[in-house]
Amino acid sequence: MAITVALMLKVRPGKQNELFETLRTVKKAVERAGGTYSVRREVAGPVPNGIITVAQYPDWGQLGKFRSDPELQKLMDRIRSSSDPAAEPVTATIFEDVAI
Repeated sequence: MAITVALMLKVRPGKQNELFETLRTVKKAVERAGGTYSVRREVAGPVPNGIITVAQYPDWGQLGKFRSDPELQKLMDRIRSSSDPAAEPVTATIFEDVAI
């Protein structure tokens, strides 16, 4: 059963390039875990110019592999300890495909 993880981010002023560099690192970790990754900009909606990231995995095991990636864990530690992050999380959502 496929798993999709979506994250909405509000980019802080002047921090778009820094955010995109971070997202490139996340993309590599997603792909190492067997998933796919895309980044989209919100054109109209509640967070104009917000950045939405979408990671898709074949199953829960691949998501677990992503979450335990050593490079990702280092990146997350750096982000959590930053006093001036590139973006603020707005929402995070996990979807599971349902057979009908």
